[in-house]
Amino acid sequence: MAQRLDFRVDIEEAIKTLNLSSDDFRLVSLHEYEEILVSTLERFTTLGKKGLNYSYWWSSFKEPSCSIHLEYAPDILKELVPLEETVWFVAEDWKRTKQHGNFWLYEGEIAVIADLIGEMYRFEYYIVSKKFEWLLGEDRHGILIGVGQSMTEKIEYLKSNRENIKSVHLDRFQTTSKIIG
Repeated sequence: MAQRLDFRVDIEEAIKTLNLSSDDFRLVSLHEYEEILVSTLERFTTLGKKGLNYSYWWSSFKEPSCSIHLEYAPDILKELVPLEETVWFVAEDWKRTKQHGNFWLYEGEIAVIADLIGEMYRFEYYIVSKKFEWLLGEDRHGILIGVGQSMTEKIEYLKSNRENIKSVHLDRFQTTSKIIG
């Protein structure tokens, strides 16, 4: 995908390429967006509302977090979060073309979001449980960070078993794996 001057246009191009409908993936309205982002920032970072204009949320996480370097995160995202779970997708507008804040907020199921991420170039994003139980973020260097107890445990499991895992199946409270044979 060719990068454009407006980051949201890049996201819209990926949406068209994947033939997604607004039922699959939607931009959160202006009336909802700030409240959701501020709730996310207050729950997972030390930034509070000032984080709306701040880059690198991952440098200000207030809970224990766990990270792992991955070559390609989209496939793992589909294993970390149940495919049917609807989540918040926070995409950092690293081109700084957004008029208010540094982030675009979308809503969709993790499978759709993972496919969208796979369709684009690397950028920083966060995926947030709609119940604010956990957060996943990937920086532009391929570091996947989990915050919140359930997600931290899953990332720890990945780290300790990455050499033996072909396909990881992680649900909310159980962790199993298929060993390469």
